[in-house]
Amino acid sequence: MTGARKSSPRFRREGEPPRIELTEDDVAIFQYVYRHRFIRAEDLHRLLNSRSPDRLSRRLTLLYRAGFLDRPIAQVDRFKQGGSQSFVYGLDTKGARYLKEAHGAAIGAADWRSRNRSYTRANLDHTLAVTRFMVDLEIACRSQPNLSLIHFEDILAASPETTRRSRNPMCWPVPVQWHGGRAIVHVAPDAIFGLRVVREDGSKARSYFFVEVDRGTMTIVPSERVRESDAFPHRATILRKLLAYADSFRLKLHEQRFGIKAPRVLFVTKSEGRADAMRLAAAEFVIQPMRIPEHLFEFAVLDTPNAFPFDALKMLFSGVAGPPD
Repeated sequence: MTGARKSSPRFRREGEPPRIELTEDDVAIFQYVYRHRFIRAEDLHRLLNSRSPDRLSRRLTLLYRAGFLDRPIAQVDRFKQGGSQSFVYGLDTKGARYLKEAHGAAIGAADWRSRNRSYTRANLDHTLAVTRFMVDLEIACRSQPNLSLIHFEDILAASPETTRRSRNPMCWPVPVQWHGGRAIVHVAPDAIFGLRVVREDGSKARSYFFVEVDRGTMTIVPSERVRESDAFPHRATILRKLLAYADSFRLKLHEQRFGIKAPRVLFVTKSEGRADAMRLAAAEFVIQPMRIPEHLFEFAVLDTPNAFPFDALKMLFSGVAGPPD
């Protein structure tokens, strides 16, 4: 049979890489992929909707074959299940090098493809959940003329030099006190962003958020026996996260780290029941006994894909009362 078109392997490059001339849209793609670590093609289309989905898909495939983008291998089993799937992309080493050399991005000279392959399916799914939240938020902000999103790279650029030079600026140690003991717990938000608002009187304000995306797999409050044990600070639970953020707030570590005086911690989960359980845990174990301001913690329920609920945006918007720009 002649004239049949041979399809390329989904997760393996064959032959010589194509030579392509990069465009401004390609650079925007690289920047979005770098910002989110991994991102679905469908979310890139939502961010760059001047291109049709088919046209963008062909361009992403070309950038993958040319070695600028990578398709993490952890997504392979999604395609084995059949049905229509959106490819997940990460930066490949060539794309990272281009951003660093041509656009001055603060990207290390790591083997990005090897890093991508080290991701497990669980790691990838969590990263994609965070990406979906941040993409939904960005698109929601675009619809509000008096509201703009402050990305983490802008927050980092205004942070103290020690933070900018840190290998992992989104992670910092917190001495947590619990039942007379003390342990070092590392706070590592899933995302950090800010909101800038123009009020009706023309004045401007901004507020900052540390985000924890909860996929419903982590224990909220462990048993009393676990809570009173020496092992508690070393077990991953929602309560431990709440305590670590509270002590970071109490010791003003976030201010030392980023210059942020009044952050809020946003827990994003999938059900009202789980959000209520988190609220109760925060009130009983953190806010009341530690005398922490109640507004430090916010809990949002996001169960609708591809649409940041207006109520959640309104909740964040209403709390923007930070220092004037």
